[in-house]
Amino acid sequence: MARRDLEEINAGSMADIAFLLLIFFLVTTTMDVDAGIGRTLPLKQDEKIERPPIDIRDRDILEINCNSNDQLLVENKRTSIEDLEEIVWDYYTSNIDDPSGMSNPNMPTYNQINIPKCQGEITKLQTAVEEHPEDIFFKTELGKWETKMKLCQELPTKSYSEISSMAIIRLGNQAGTSYGLYIQIQNILKKVVNELRIEHCEKLWGRDYFSLDQKDPKDQDIIKKLRILVPERIVEAKIER
Repeated sequence: MARRDLEEINAGSMADIAFLLLIFFLVTTTMDVDAGIGRTLPLKQDEKIERPPIDIRDRDILEINCNSNDQLLVENKRTSIEDLEEIVWDYYTSNIDDPSGMSNPNMPTYNQINIPKCQGEITKLQTAVEEHPEDIFFKTELGKWETKMKLCQELPTKSYSEISSMAIIRLGNQAGTSYGLYIQIQNILKKVVNELRIEHCEKLWGRDYFSLDQKDPKDQDIIKKLRILVPERIVEAKIER
């Protein structure tokens, strides 16, 4: 009996099918991308220009540190993560109604901003911009004081209280600090800032803070003013030991 040869399978089209499937999955699959945490970096300043020394007081800085054992220390005192929100809230609000700063001598003071003060600062900064047109620092500061002027003009009192310009939250982490604790702290800091901005936005403009459209010029103006009223100044540093 003659042996029958097996027919070969034509696999030429299989490569084309596999290639088409690969393209399909590449096009339809959604990749999660970490957006990161937004932070505003300090502006580069011209070292040749002499500026008055900055007076940073201990009360202006809120020290938050995390060690490699995930222990949280606020002002060098062991603190639970549950208590951090109240501490940050007090940092922003303790002296808001007390210009003397005596309500809580360990927290930042508030300064009264009014139209005459804005006019004086704008005049000085306009001169500085003319003398040093290449220095972006003066242009940025001029923009801030112009926004403060608009804010004063809108308010019935023609003035408002502003937290010390030197108020800074300093967040330090050791190399062994877990990412989970780091994110918890960042979330709390952001939550307090957002809640204060929500409060101001509702009170002054009758708007929902999260409904503001950053592409709308009018909403952009409100966002700038809210960032003046409730600044988010966080400096991060690595703790060596």
